[in-house]
Amino acid sequence: RSVPALQRSLELRAVGDNLNARREWFAELAKLPAQQQILAAELAHEHGLLSLGILTANEANAHDHLHLRFPMGFESQFRQAALTSGLPAASLAALARQESAMNHQAKSRADAHGLMQLLPSTAKLVARRHGRTFTNTRSLFDAGVNIDLGSLHLAWLVNRYNGQTPLAYAAYNAGENRVDRWIKDLSGMPIDIWIERIPFRETRNYVKNVLAFRHVYAARLGMALPMLSKTEAHVREP
Repeated sequence: RSVPALQRSLELRAVGDNLNARREWFAELAKLPAQQQILAAELAHEHGLLSLGILTANEANAHDHLHLRFPMGFESQFRQAALTSGLPAASLAALARQESAMNHQAKSRADAHGLMQLLPSTAKLVARRHGRTFTNTRSLFDAGVNIDLGSLHLAWLVNRYNGQTPLAYAAYNAGENRVDRWIKDLSGMPIDIWIERIPFRETRNYVKNVLAFRHVYAARLGMALPMLSKTEAHVREP
């Protein structure tokens, strides 16, 4: 934990130089043996840098360190959003883990913002549907705002697809129009077969990941959630 380059990286991050902080961190990480890489992941976790901890733990192949790979950041916000949306907190945390690796400051090249990677246009639509006030795109970097709007959007998709969260996850990633095309005339198909038939590899892996992450977060939160419920076992067109 006293590796100077890692400490410098944390200092650079503290003054807002995230690009050089990241470069220094991973340049040094590549030189460290696996056990020290795990200690580096613990260091990031302790500083509240959950995304960095996840990425570092993955580099170290720390498969058994679930608190590093699946951190329970923003737990109170996820639990509150679960009450508001009617979805399990584990489903919401799993989506954020896949979308941003729990980085509330994440911004994609496509202009998706925050933990649940919401486009400003989507955020405005969700806010309008649910009577929320949304005028400032930067508010999407606020974990509470982002989780609230993202969970409401996911809940709307789950409802649109008759409670089938795998379809909702696919639509969250690729859009409803694509998912509608992908399920057309496929009612009754086992959902695991349908997932393997998703034409976009990114979306196919996305759905698999979120389903697996949901299972992990359910265990971490002390919840009993099956990998798939009876209503999710087969494709049903909306």
